[in-house]
Amino acid sequence: MKYLFPLFLLLLTAAAPALAQCKLIAFDKVDEFDSTRVIATKPFNLGVLVPSGNLAENLDGKQLVEEAKAIFSFGNENNIRSFFLTLAVVERKFYMIEPEYNVYLKLTEGPIIKLLNVPSEGEFDRKILMWKYVHTCVVPLEYFHALRNGLVEKIRIEYNDYKQTLVLDDKQAKALQDAVRCVEERLNTTAKNVKP
Repeated sequence: MKYLFPLFLLLLTAAAPALAQCKLIAFDKVDEFDSTRVIATKPFNLGVLVPSGNLAENLDGKQLVEEAKAIFSFGNENNIRSFFLTLAVVERKFYMIEPEYNVYLKLTEGPIIKLLNVPSEGEFDRKILMWKYVHTCVVPLEYFHALRNGLVEKIRIEYNDYKQTLVLDDKQAKALQDAVRCVEERLNTTAKNVKP
């Protein structure tokens, strides 16, 4: 689990051109030293535009920022294969949050999915005067299938003393589903090309 946050940073700073048919794939690399493989989508927006704490140049109103961004990914390390949903979220205040099952996905048709979250500590962004959090959530195989076949309408993040709910519009719900399907497509395509 301690490698998840560096993995997220690696994805954001070293994104490579997409190789598969799906244009959402940003990264598909195998580490030459330990054969660790990481597949990840490009970041996509979730939620709404929210006013930052920073005034715009004309002082007419506040600068607007995306409420959240997401990346869906697959990684294998030491024969452990996992899917991940990484959420980068802005908050007005600093909140404490522990590694725990504290991220919930509400599907339009189906159950509420509870994910194990390995969050980073909040980091204050002086450009927008807000706190940024990165939540890396492990997606078990059964939930992977639920996300591939269904649409997420809301995401709830439970901090120690605060609850944040991201409401996805239809386009964002479809983008999340497409991201899941693209990672699966890349895995299936490369699995067919591997000879026994």
